[in-house]
Amino acid sequence: MRKKILCYTLVLFMILSAIYLPFSLMLESKSDAIHRSEIVGNEEKLADVTKTMMSAKVSRLISDVLFISDSLSLSKTYHSDFHELQQEWIAFANRKKIYDQIRYLDLAGNEIIRINYASDGSYAVKPQFLQNKRNRPYFTDTIGLQQNQIYISTLDLNVENNEIEQPIKPMLRLSTPYFGTDGNLQGVIVLNYLANDILDQVKKLSSTSLDNVYLLNAAGYWLYNKNDSSKEWAFMYPERTSVSFAAEFPNEWQTMQMENQGDFITPNGFLSYARVFAENDVLSTAAGYSIVLGEGDYFIVSHITSSSPSGALFTRGNAQMVRIAMHRSAFVYLLLALLSLSLAIFLSMRQMEKERIKYFSEYDTMTGIYNRRAGFERMGQLYQELRKSNLPMSLCFIDINGLKEVNDYLGHETGDALILTIVDAIRSNIRANDFLARLGGDEFIIVFYGLDEAQAEEIWTRIAQRLQQINETEDRRYLVSASHGIETMHYNGPDYIDTIVNRADEKMYSEKRIIKQHLQVIRDNSIDS
Repeated sequence: MRKKILCYTLVLFMILSAIYLPFSLMLESKSDAIHRSEIVGNEEKLADVTKTMMSAKVSRLISDVLFISDSLSLSKTYHSDFHELQQEWIAFANRKKIYDQIRYLDLAGNEIIRINYASDGSYAVKPQFLQNKRNRPYFTDTIGLQQNQIYISTLDLNVENNEIEQPIKPMLRLSTPYFGTDGNLQGVIVLNYLANDILDQVKKLSSTSLDNVYLLNAAGYWLYNKNDSSKEWAFMYPERTSVSFAAEFPNEWQTMQMENQGDFITPNGFLSYARVFAENDVLSTAAGYSIVLGEGDYFIVSHITSSSPSGALFTRGNAQMVRIAMHRSAFVYLLLALLSLSLAIFLSMRQMEKERIKYFSEYDTMTGIYNRRAGFERMGQLYQELRKSNLPMSLCFIDINGLKEVNDYLGHETGDALILTIVDAIRSNIRANDFLARLGGDEFIIVFYGLDEAQAEEIWTRIAQRLQQINETEDRRYLVSASHGIETMHYNGPDYIDTIVNRADEKMYSEKRIIKQHLQVIRDNSIDS
């Protein structure tokens, strides 16, 4: 008897386990797919934002090169005494604090003017200490350029007297040929940019990555490595030239040469990358100029390694997934000996998964409010409820002012912060039985339960006051505001929800046209910074 009970128990357990295993694998697969999608989105956004930041930085550096060139052209003391021009460049260097040297070289590579930056004040190098730079790449590569071209050197470490300066000083040199008023080539303008400024920004942005972030030069060497700084700048040291991303990940490096940006999965994990200057858009504010890269483009790379918890989602095989699923469900398999309890556990897990899927189908993932589809469904339900009681229902159509400008000038992360600020201000001022839905990128709608247009307008006034309070009390780089239009439902007429929404939308656009006449979203002190 004992043998039969044991046999039946074993058979039943194997059957129940065989039934449950496909479901556990399905749940594991769905969970992995969701997490992978979140990881890919995060890392792609990081690479894109970092690329945009670097392009914007270099664009401002190029503007400075052109300013220095223009100041030389306008100098009244040209060909005689450069004292006034030197004082102007000294003031410029002290104000910017990011240029180690500002130089003007003649056609032979002789330094005519050199401004050295120092923390206690910049200064002009005396004539007897000026040097000849005719053999330096930034001179030889620039002297042959056209008038509308700007040279960007490789990013490397500053070298003094054939020794790498300590502490290390990352340096990027920007130069352009200087043509006199007669149109003839006179020399070269060179700015030595202290690149810690841009590397610090890359470091800050890399904190949002789930694993590693690299900045690579055109030869595949690490200029920045979030998780292992010992691999940085290896090309500057003869004994370390074999240490590079290209050498450690040759297949990945070869794939990255094919496109300007993209992402892919290898046995080493997931990589998302973007070339910094591929689209040559850094001169958008300097029309007519083009850049010449000294040794090729730079790469921003986000790397989710296969050894990391997140990286395992991209590289594990079916056998690993089965082991993980069984390991995670070990307690469930014990409970399967009791059929009733095992069924209860299975049903509860299935319900949790349905609720998870339902949540993603009804709510906007960034703001946590209803999405467009769910918002209109909720409006339809509320319309039927209020129609029976003959209570009013008002719709407020909202459009965020200046979201595109914030995204363009300050980045999409700041744009997301603007959206969340508007949503929080609305949530904190509407009533519990009102609700908010996101219709699109910068469009929202509030549904006011049992309120007519005038009553709904009172609540909007409180919302607008809250936005004004934010502008007055918080030191943001942009102004927070929104346009709105309110329309009330009338149940005894032929109006439908779409009609009322369109009317509210028209009111909103009427208000927006008036606001835009005097609207400045980006604060003045943010555009130059």
